[in-house]
Amino acid sequence: MFQPSRPDLIVDARVRKLQVVRAWAGIVVTLAVAAIYRVTAPQALADERFDDAWINVLILTCVLPVVVGAFVLAARPPNRGAFARRIRYPLIAVAAMFGSMFTFVLAAVPDLEGARDAAGPAVMIPVGVVLVLWMLPFVLYGIVLSLTNVFRTADIHEVVPPLVNVSVSWVMAVVNLFNDSFKGIPHVLALVLLLGAPLTVSALAYYELRRLRLLHGITLRNTLLR
Repeated sequence: MFQPSRPDLIVDARVRKLQVVRAWAGIVVTLAVAAIYRVTAPQALADERFDDAWINVLILTCVLPVVVGAFVLAARPPNRGAFARRIRYPLIAVAAMFGSMFTFVLAAVPDLEGARDAAGPAVMIPVGVVLVLWMLPFVLYGIVLSLTNVFRTADIHEVVPPLVNVSVSWVMAVVNLFNDSFKGIPHVLALVLLLGAPLTVSALAYYELRRLRLLHGITLRNTLLR
């Protein structure tokens, strides 16, 4: 659902490793800062990090159509039509993520309480077990894969994920700037945390695009037939 699967997709193992290292480094740093400066209880800290990840997914979902739409419109035929047809792959990933989250909404919505009571424990307990054992891991792992694979945008073209990643990281930095995400943290460290993500993402995106150009002759200009 969340991993690119285009047959002719170029997968750069070195870039992939750097993406994984950057993602885990970001998680470790964020957890460490939250634990040290916010003195949050473990459960609350886990909930906070889940909320942050979900906010990232929501922002990615908002930025995604803007960047992909601009990319498709900027391309000249016949590439424009080919890229437009491939949009279905990111849509599948988005639908899977929000469809799975909607399952949790249905499980908790008050309007369906009568139906849940009518079903009784004999039905609801097995359903609850399936929900926890399947949907929760699906959602958590899906969030990780959605952020790592940028909702399968590589299925459109290899240059799209770095473009989306850079856009999302800077939008997220602006959001963090105005919602006091680093409240209680020393100003210098807050500035490092605020700019660290977008700067590293931008550097990795540049490196990824550079390797596409040097190793495979792929540039943004020839991709768009400009």
